[in-house]
Amino acid sequence: MLQLRESFFEPEVICDYQVSTERKRIWARELEILEAFDAICRKHGLRYWAAYGTLLGAVRHRGFIPWDDDLDLCMPREDYDKAAIVMKEELEAPFEWQDLYTNLSLCTPEEITTHHMLPFAKICNRMTTAISPPAMPPAINQGIWIDIFPFDDGFDGHGLTPEAFQIEKSLCVATFGKPELKEKLLSPDYEPCMDRDDLRAILNLPMEDRFRIFEQTLASVVGVSTLYSYKYSEIFGFSSGFSKTFYEHTDYLPFESFSMPVPYKYHDMLSFWYGDYNKLVMAEGHITIYNTEISYMDYFNNPGKYMDSLKIGVD
Repeated sequence: MLQLRESFFEPEVICDYQVSTERKRIWARELEILEAFDAICRKHGLRYWAAYGTLLGAVRHRGFIPWDDDLDLCMPREDYDKAAIVMKEELEAPFEWQDLYTNLSLCTPEEITTHHMLPFAKICNRMTTAISPPAMPPAINQGIWIDIFPFDDGFDGHGLTPEAFQIEKSLCVATFGKPELKEKLLSPDYEPCMDRDDLRAILNLPMEDRFRIFEQTLASVVGVSTLYSYKYSEIFGFSSGFSKTFYEHTDYLPFESFSMPVPYKYHDMLSFWYGDYNKLVMAEGHITIYNTEISYMDYFNNPGKYMDSLKIGVD
């Protein structure tokens, strides 16, 4: 069971930032999810590490970044795909594994076309509220969550060839691209490195099937590259691939009451992502409407009833 020090929930100033009791209650809920996730990963021998702001928090603060309100993890593709199966089977209420497939199964066709869905997973606490704008359809779990990102083989020009990367790009755009980008896939000026009739057929498939083809393509090249990447960000130009050597071994660092797995070259990883990562840069959190004790279902069913008890913003 999660054990937090007695003073954990007391407000305090960290790095000149006032951390409220409310924010710490969110952190505690996220640590509860992390503990459940970690136990199942250990049972099945699944690898994962702290990522992005959570890795930065582990290294720089031995816990959450003071102004952060979420928790980011990453897994290699082969472990992520296994986790997608075992987490759905073994997570106990109120925790739920939520990915694009589960979201699509709960949405109407209109909701699928009007909401932005991304290729990573969350584990959410169904008995809490954490709504980020724009809100997803009420059928989708919008409790307090942790994020889990799949790391795939990044483009290195050798193991993952330009031709293979071009196919990945075409499939990713076919799944997640805006209408104008999808139209370009079939233009004479675009070279998709795959049969154009096959690509046209893929574009006409439901999103779930397009995404499955995309993921199967990523899984088929596991181990060929010297790089990892979060493929969505790599393809749409938000980030590039980074050396797998950063992750050759796993270290553990204190993270609040938890021992967090991190890449053993965490300095190199953080320098790649943030440059001078010891420089404090305050950023806004993700959650707009939240409550650690009331389910998002109650909020959507009767928002007026709970508005006074739901926090708008965290601090």
